[in-house]
Amino acid sequence: MSAGWPALRHPLFVRLWAGGVVSAVGTQMSNVAKIWMLYELTGSAAALGVEGLCFSIPMMVLPLLTGPLADRGDRAALLRWAMAAEAAMAAGLAVAAATGTLTPWLLFATAALEATRLAVDIPARGALIVTVVPPADLHSAQSLSSTVYSASALLGPAIGGLLLAAAGPAWVFAVNGVSCLVALAAFRGMPRGRGHRDQVRLGDGLRFAGRHRVLLRLQAVLLTTGALVIGVETLLPVLDADRWHGGSVGYGLLRTAPGLAAVAAGLVLARGSAPAAPGRTIALCVAAAAAALAAVPFAPWLAVAFVLLTFGSIAVSAAQVHTLTRVQQITPDEVRGAVGGLTAMTMSGFAGVGAAAMALAAAGGGPAPIIATVAAATALTGLSVRAGRAADVPVSAR
Repeated sequence: MSAGWPALRHPLFVRLWAGGVVSAVGTQMSNVAKIWMLYELTGSAAALGVEGLCFSIPMMVLPLLTGPLADRGDRAALLRWAMAAEAAMAAGLAVAAATGTLTPWLLFATAALEATRLAVDIPARGALIVTVVPPADLHSAQSLSSTVYSASALLGPAIGGLLLAAAGPAWVFAVNGVSCLVALAAFRGMPRGRGHRDQVRLGDGLRFAGRHRVLLRLQAVLLTTGALVIGVETLLPVLDADRWHGGSVGYGLLRTAPGLAAVAAGLVLARGSAPAAPGRTIALCVAAAAAALAAVPFAPWLAVAFVLLTFGSIAVSAAQVHTLTRVQQITPDEVRGAVGGLTAMTMSGFAGVGAAAMALAAAGGGPAPIIATVAAATALTGLSVRAGRAADVPVSAR
């Protein structure tokens, strides 16, 4: 296996990656149970929106602090604390569900706490990857890491839904806690990966990106591609009702396309090396993604929509993997956590808000023109990376 995926030649990365897969599946299982229980307790769609805000707002703010924290402290220790915190939250939810004391306010609080945990986990994990793999295998490691969320998004909800129906929410939360403990064990013996600075300064990632415009262009690619694919997914029920009439089965099929595409793209990209001209590659991938996803609203049949959505999602995944790899390559280790925090804000905070804005705008003007507009803006961010050419310059030459 390691011959096909170079990053898997490094045992520490294998443990970090496998632990991430296990814990991410558990988190997705827990998310299914939390959303289900919240609606069962309240009967309110608005409560689901409040829960989403409780998660999104911290993710748009906290990485400004937690990213620089990863540059000062022991990155492996930060990951251990983050994983231990999720295990504790899972245990608390399991007890509350088992004793009948689970409340909407507790679920709102855990959503905010989960965002806080991820604000620590994402930049520390990204910075630690560079510690456990050599530069030559960074592209492979980044590609495999990109499959973690997509694979968990496919497996976690399915397993969580079955377990929820068979045994109840307490068992779902308990299994998530066990998955956290498994991931926590994987961090034993991990190198400290300690940062280089003595002070944590709020906004270091933004300041560094402001001095290196290519990083701002790369962050723009991550934001627009994320918002575009999430926005299209969000609008699929509207598109299906208007054009394809596939019902719940057709909708479920369409929703599997992005996840399957992302896993497939990540595994294929992980077998290769970084492109010689990353700026050009990113621009081509972004253009292909924008064209395919902009065409989805005009697909005459469900099967055509599935193909377009799959191809567009593959192109998005490829663009994001190349972009994330390039961000790692051109970021000095002393600010790697700070830039990772900025990336967490871009991909987990602002991209989600952008997708929500697409859905709100589509309510007034229809999905097709909104998707086309965002697709055009996405293509422009890819062209901006190519036009800057800085993304194609080897690190040693800068």
